[in-house]
Amino acid sequence: MLTVLLSSCSALTRLTSSLPASALLIAFVTWFFALHASASELTEQGQDIAQRLCAACHGLGRADRSPLSVAPAFRRIEPRVDLNEMVDRLQNGLVAGHPEMPIFVLKEQEARALVAYMRSLQVD
Repeated sequence: MLTVLLSSCSALTRLTSSLPASALLIAFVTWFFALHASASELTEQGQDIAQRLCAACHGLGRADRSPLSVAPAFRRIEPRVDLNEMVDRLQNGLVAGHPEMPIFVLKEQEARALVAYMRSLQVD
């Protein structure tokens, strides 16, 4: 996401030299909402992946309880799992410390989407 943000900022910087202020404002607002829509789509993709792969054991919503007692609800997974490392772990074969957890190997986009969904559920 940071790469997208930086490349988009770079493109906007090139545009600023030739656009009037009103056009610049419209371009910025359009860019901002497109970026937000991309993040929302990623989270939705992650929710779909979670429903398909994780719902049998993990609670997925903001109030859902996990069907399997050893599986943490996604809304409270961050204290147990470092979400900053989760994308790599999902791509390299996520292995948990209990036998009920299957090994998942996801593509990069799938892993990013699933982590985006997990982040969207975190509670304090």
